[in-house]
Amino acid sequence: MPYLIFAIDFPNREAIREANRQAHRDFLKKYGDKILASGALLDEDEKIIGGISLFDTDDWHEAKLFADSDPYASAGIRAETKIIRWRKRWWDGSFLGDK
Repeated sequence: MPYLIFAIDFPNREAIREANRQAHRDFLKKYGDKILASGALLDEDEKIIGGISLFDTDDWHEAKLFADSDPYASAGIRAETKIIRWRKRWWDGSFLGDK
């Protein structure tokens, strides 16, 4: 069962984020199929305020290592990161049942 990595950034860290963007993307590519989905969180003005990744593992420690090893985390732009177990119930407009 995957984990949702939910990260909120400190304000005014755009230059640091931009300087680490390629390293962040290369980091995500390294995990390949383990990343089910990933993307930026945006405010109403479409300014990046954080990001989420849906990480495919049954091991909380592996999910934590993934979150802590992200270049954005290492660069100090993350104000808060939550690692939350996620169970898929609805997908593509369909209820998947009680599993």
